[in-house]
Amino acid sequence: MDSKSCTGGLEDDMTCSICQELFKDPVITKSGHNFCRECVCEYWKGNAIPACPICRADSAISDLITNHTLRNIIDTYKKVGKKLKEESKAICSQHKKELQLYCVEDQEVICVICEKLRKHKNHEFLTIEEAAQEFKEELKKSLKPLQDTQREIAEFKEKYRGNIHNIHDQADKTEKQIKEDFLKLHQFLHEEEKTLLADLKKEKKEKEQKTRVMEESIEHDLTSVSKVIKDIQQKLDEED
Repeated sequence: MDSKSCTGGLEDDMTCSICQELFKDPVITKSGHNFCRECVCEYWKGNAIPACPICRADSAISDLITNHTLRNIIDTYKKVGKKLKEESKAICSQHKKELQLYCVEDQEVICVICEKLRKHKNHEFLTIEEAAQEFKEELKKSLKPLQDTQREIAEFKEKYRGNIHNIHDQADKTEKQIKEDFLKLHQFLHEEEKTLLADLKKEKKEKEQKTRVMEESIEHDLTSVSKVIKDIQQKLDEED
């Protein structure tokens, strides 16, 4: 069987638009498109502003998310394709006829003589081409919702990245406001300190002046008392 008829249009959904081969280490961009990681990184090397090669939406290496689901589907697809390709070219070991049918119940390829055996009685059979087409359709069905889920995850990531950016902005504004408030407080306290120190200096000067006046008054009184005592002593020394 021709490998192209086995892969069909499904390969288009699993082919990198840059290298035109099945995805290797597939990643999904912020806009939801898939590429090989190496291909898209190499593509961006010559671009000053990275953008999605398909839709031209702004993107970056940090936005790339490994598409594990797509990678697993491609691995499974390769295994199934390889198995079908090998089996389709194989010859029935029992009857030496080309394997042309696929037994749905036993999930194996058989020849036209095997179909008549009791083992496969009343089983459903498909041609290998039909079986391959069904496998492709199942893969397509499973791929679409998984790609949608991957895209939603990328959108959620972008949303939360925006939230983190807002948190940083708010924190920066709050920090700036706190610094401004404390600067004003420091200025106020500095002015208050200067005022209090000036008041203290004035009070000290006034008290010193009052103390000096009182000291002079006491000195004057002391001098007067000393004179009186001296006069009295002189009187006592005189005769009666």
